[in-house]
Amino acid sequence: MDDASNPRMPKAGPKAARPAQIRDAAMKCFAENGIASTSLRSIAEAAGVSLGLIQHYFATKSQLIEAIDSRVLSVFAQVQVDPLSEAGADERVSDAGSQLAAVMSENPDVMDYVARALAERGGVGNTIFDGFFAISAQQGAAFAAQGLTPDDLDPLWGNMLPLILRVGTIMLRQHIERHVDGSLYEPEQICRWDAAVTRLIREGQMK
Repeated sequence: MDDASNPRMPKAGPKAARPAQIRDAAMKCFAENGIASTSLRSIAEAAGVSLGLIQHYFATKSQLIEAIDSRVLSVFAQVQVDPLSEAGADERVSDAGSQLAAVMSENPDVMDYVARALAERGGVGNTIFDGFFAISAQQGAAFAAQGLTPDDLDPLWGNMLPLILRVGTIMLRQHIERHVDGSLYEPEQICRWDAAVTRLIREGQMK
């Protein structure tokens, strides 16, 4: 049955918006139920469209996953460090952290999808993690080029540890929220988290 003739399904909206609508519905389904356990039919029900319409835009589940992964990496690519900025090291680290905190707060569905994909491991998680690491490495290279990092900093772990701090927070959100008031992605909580991570990267926690 076509989605337009099914009264239980919401209208799908303008035709041009349907691929993004399907992608976002799939992202929520994957986050809630797992990537391997989610069928195209269940995504169609969540998106309020027909299975045939999904297959019109995304012939396979793999193509839909690729579209979601592209969206995820584009969201995180918003976190950029300007290597030409005249700001000091502290300001640049703080700026990068604040940008990430804003991205996390504004895109909770993306964060939940990332957490599920990384926890399930496999090809999807590998693609996302490698994309994040590439972004972290670009930021690290920008800092190093400006002489903002020590000469003896291990290049691998210098890029990996900040990534683990941040991605680990996304993956452990449900556990973290048992120890904080409200959602981790509320502005007050995410700013508190950002300040703590930035200080740890910049200064460490030991005197």
